[in-house]
Amino acid sequence: MAKGAALLVAAFLANTLQSAFARAVGSGMDALMFTWLTFVLALVLLIPLLALRGGRDLPTRVFPLHLLRGGMGMGGFLLFMSAAQLVNLVNANVLLNTTPMFIPLLAWLVLRQRIPPSLWKALAVGFAGMVIVVQPNASLLDKPGDLLGLAAGFVCAIEFLAVKALGRSESALTQLVYFLTIGGLVSSLMMVGRFHAITPDQFLWVLASALCLLSFQFLLIRAYSYADPSAIGAFQYSSVVFAGLIGWVWFGQIPNAGVVVGTVLICVGGVLSLVGQNPVAAPQR
Repeated sequence: MAKGAALLVAAFLANTLQSAFARAVGSGMDALMFTWLTFVLALVLLIPLLALRGGRDLPTRVFPLHLLRGGMGMGGFLLFMSAAQLVNLVNANVLLNTTPMFIPLLAWLVLRQRIPPSLWKALAVGFAGMVIVVQPNASLLDKPGDLLGLAAGFVCAIEFLAVKALGRSESALTQLVYFLTIGGLVSSLMMVGRFHAITPDQFLWVLASALCLLSFQFLLIRAYSYADPSAIGAFQYSSVVFAGLIGWVWFGQIPNAGVVVGTVLICVGGVLSLVGQNPVAAPQR
């Protein structure tokens, strides 16, 4: 369990760094181009491994599920990177981590799964924290960063359910290659007419993001080979600590008291909801 927890913390450090890189590229590159380049470069880096394995990871019988996961995964990544460019890193990361609370709600609405009373209480705690962080008012329309972060958490919950279904028949590498290919193709279509030159520094930030994306995937898979998601899933909230430290040291961001209180409630609600759910496969972005 200790190995699994350590690997999961490392995975979410890689995930948090991506949001920092998205902010570091500056206004010269929007979130869509950052997402597109990250997916394309990650796929290019993965191709040698696929070639070494003789392409045996490519056949699939559940392409529609891959399509759902790839589209939702790319959408969640784009929303997360957009939020990271508009709000401080703590807000973006903690709102992305509302995913464990959206999953049982989606399972209840779509799959008609029963939610026990204890899980409803956990969801109430987490969503109270969400309201404190987002502070819904008319200014949200002018500064939508928090809403984008929250939307990322919701979209990634849909992706999680697709990953759960894919895990019954598809290897981790098969899931990853379709995830990157579909995400790369969808983002390429969205980029038509929007391509522009970038600086060498911006390219290096995106390359670092692509490496982090691959690292996140493989570290996550390895972590859950040592321990069940329900046992170590709470360690995903280490990303909030990383976001706070990176935002403070790198960008001079200091969250206010309301954000701190809301973050604590979201983390508590998320941990309780993870404990209250049946063991399931881990989400992969």
